[in-house]
Amino acid sequence: MFEITNCKCEYASNPLGIGTRTPRLSWIASSPRRGHGPSAYRVVVASTPELLASGDGDLWDTGRVEGTAPAQVTYAGTALSSAQRAYWIVQLWGGDGTVTTSEPAWFELALLDESDWEAKWVGFPAGRNGRALYFKSTFEVDRPVSRARAYVAGIGWHEFRMNGHKLGDAVLEPAQTAFDKRVLYVTHDITADIVQGSNVVAALVGHGWYGAPKLLVQLEIEFEDGTRRQVLTGRQTAGNMFWSVSDGPIVENSIYDGEVYDARLEKPGWDTSDQLEAPGGTKWWMVHVADGPGGVLVPQVMEPIRVVETRRPVTLTEPRPGVFVFDGGQNLAGWAQLEVEGPRGTTVTLKFSESLYPDGTVNQENLRGAMARDIYILKGEGREVWEPALTYHGFRFVQVEGFPGTPTLDSLGIRMVRSDVARTGDFNSSVPLLDRIHDAVIWTEMSNLHGVPTDCPQRDERMGWLNDMAARSEELVHNFDVARFLPKWMDDIADAQDERTGAISCTAPFRYGSRPADPVSVCYLLIPWLLYRHYGDTDTMTRHFDGMRRWVDYLTSRAPGHIVEYSYYGDWAPPIDQGLADSLGSSAVAKNTPGILISTAHYYYAAVLLARMARTIGRSAEAASYEGLAATIHAAFNAAFWDEAKGGYGTANQACQSIALYMDLVPPERRRRVFNAMVADIEDQGFHLTTGNLCTKYILEVLADEGRLDVALKVATQTSYPSWGYMFERGATTMWERWEEATGGGMNSHNHPMYASIGAWLHRRLAGIRLDDAAVAASAFIVAPPLLKGLDTAASELTTVRGKAAASWSRKNGGLALDVEIPAGAGALVHVPKPWTGSRLTESNVGLASGSRAAGIESVEETSNGFDVRVGSGSFHFYVAAP
Repeated sequence: MFEITNCKCEYASNPLGIGTRTPRLSWIASSPRRGHGPSAYRVVVASTPELLASGDGDLWDTGRVEGTAPAQVTYAGTALSSAQRAYWIVQLWGGDGTVTTSEPAWFELALLDESDWEAKWVGFPAGRNGRALYFKSTFEVDRPVSRARAYVAGIGWHEFRMNGHKLGDAVLEPAQTAFDKRVLYVTHDITADIVQGSNVVAALVGHGWYGAPKLLVQLEIEFEDGTRRQVLTGRQTAGNMFWSVSDGPIVENSIYDGEVYDARLEKPGWDTSDQLEAPGGTKWWMVHVADGPGGVLVPQVMEPIRVVETRRPVTLTEPRPGVFVFDGGQNLAGWAQLEVEGPRGTTVTLKFSESLYPDGTVNQENLRGAMARDIYILKGEGREVWEPALTYHGFRFVQVEGFPGTPTLDSLGIRMVRSDVARTGDFNSSVPLLDRIHDAVIWTEMSNLHGVPTDCPQRDERMGWLNDMAARSEELVHNFDVARFLPKWMDDIADAQDERTGAISCTAPFRYGSRPADPVSVCYLLIPWLLYRHYGDTDTMTRHFDGMRRWVDYLTSRAPGHIVEYSYYGDWAPPIDQGLADSLGSSAVAKNTPGILISTAHYYYAAVLLARMARTIGRSAEAASYEGLAATIHAAFNAAFWDEAKGGYGTANQACQSIALYMDLVPPERRRRVFNAMVADIEDQGFHLTTGNLCTKYILEVLADEGRLDVALKVATQTSYPSWGYMFERGATTMWERWEEATGGGMNSHNHPMYASIGAWLHRRLAGIRLDDAAVAASAFIVAPPLLKGLDTAASELTTVRGKAAASWSRKNGGLALDVEIPAGAGALVHVPKPWTGSRLTESNVGLASGSRAAGIESVEETSNGFDVRVGSGSFHFYVAAP
């Protein structure tokens, strides 16, 4: 028998508001029996709970499908319509004939067509000068409601309210997009929020990423007697009151500069009263119909941004009289919650920073044009608790000025804010520095998941840079569930693609940067491939295949002789002595790594990835074409960049050698020579790197592939400059943008994920668990724990679409202990090292030798340096004892 859990639709973070007529349904199966995977499955989808209970899948019934059940299936039944709800179950058969049926689940579609929208966009000129707008309307209900939905788009950001309370716990809604191409809206179930009699629907709307408050609301209400009605912005219908608008206490709001809140201007009951004159005489005005932003309306199906944690500061100092500095102890993204009591009109200013001046006050120089401050003006009515609604900051320190009296640590709460994607990866080891690296990776990513994968959360940027994601995307899919987050960002990339040339842009959504993007922007192709391998998602690569093809073709047009002719960033931000003085990004362009070499290598990688995806989705002619292109680029790369005298590529530095090796651009007869030269250079540098954001990832993986994890471990555990350990020696809690400790103006974020790429290497190489090269939807793993001097234990847990996969090893009682967990429906090849000649292998205290078979163990083969054990699902406890 199986236990079936986590039945969900992969196109939404909850069952409500799915944005496609072909949802992807997934589940997790587990079994107490090792190696006991499902032998068949059936999915039943019905239009009502009653039909589902009777076994009538009037919408879709796969019937019994033989073979190992997939981690998910794409709906292929009767066409679904906007706002339709469907109910479903999955059944799994075991090899012994037993059948397990899941609990019923459901999903509901959103509004899928432009024709579904009756509402119009509204706004008001008072939204100028940074003010937020407060919208509301009333409607009467005189009969029982059976079902009600609110479809809401409030841009830049909004809060949606019904009868005096905010709906949901999301903040900074919706996620940013290129608003002229795509506008996200959210769906609320308001059935329980509607009351008999008068109802008030309201929204607070700020500037956000759009720059002007505008609102679109469509309420769809169904009554128990079968009648229906709508409440709409911008439309006067029977029983639908006009919408009113006013300004209020948020007198300024800006992503970069912060929020100014004057509590004296609050309108108590503004979202409950139907009066057009608020207490204090402030007027409400009738809203105006406004031009929309131009983009197509799309349901927001990714996880919303939420306050995910509240912390207390760890220290409080007073570097100058009346100037108080709170240290949160952790660099993060979010805001501060202020608790204060004082006279009416008192102005309290909060300034945010990542670092301090020597005198203990906040240093905001690296924020460049971002003011990063919030201001609260007291109303003077006792204890006041306030936090912003329409901004966020990246910070560790908060400087408070104007506080009435002397604050305490309880006067400030630190609110961690991010896209609420689930954590899926955890790592620990016997080396505290490696654990600190992993923690910094997690905190850095959490700070930079804000609707898009941003580069930093603090300065006047916060962009989705493609060159950073080329390095970081594999780490991201190991540590967080981004099955819905990354497909949305792929849409952002596609929205910025030049319709004529096929060129993509350096950032997405495209706010600034360059188009064409630097050729290193291979994440446009790498992300769909990772989504396929980790989640089984073929939809993303299918939808974006033509766009990806057009980008590779564009690179071909810029590659005479198949050598790409341009580069902006290359291997970005190496140690400062490796940078070209006065170049982009405060001398961040590598002077010893030819940009066109890096560009051409990524051009090759893009062609390889495109060919793989073409094979996967059945576009065989294009697969053959791009395989041929990759072979041509391979030959051109070697002809252009191989230097026989230097025994390497380009300048034969670490970056040039590692990227050629990682991307398999080195012919077999040269590989050992190139690799040995690279290792010699690392040793000559005292086991330090000279690489930038991309080749830092590549060099660690190459060292592992070629059997020199000992060198990689020495690099990873350095504490002198340049190294990750150096960052921590200087007080870092998140990854820096530069290997240097820079705090002035320029390019020096202290919370930047591109060097977090090491996070995947920790799981894959030190804990020793990684996807098999042929794995789809985490269906197969390789477990290969290393034996390294200076590393006694390492462990990784990964939550996959099939369930938990884990590996944990330690030196124990003079031997080696290895615990492995493989989810149902998956298998693994486990390489158990053999430290001593004549070592014996046991599993759960039972001896194993070549040819052994047991429950969950398919085969055992002893080799010269260990044991290769093929296992199915379940938990396994291996031990290698000394002879």
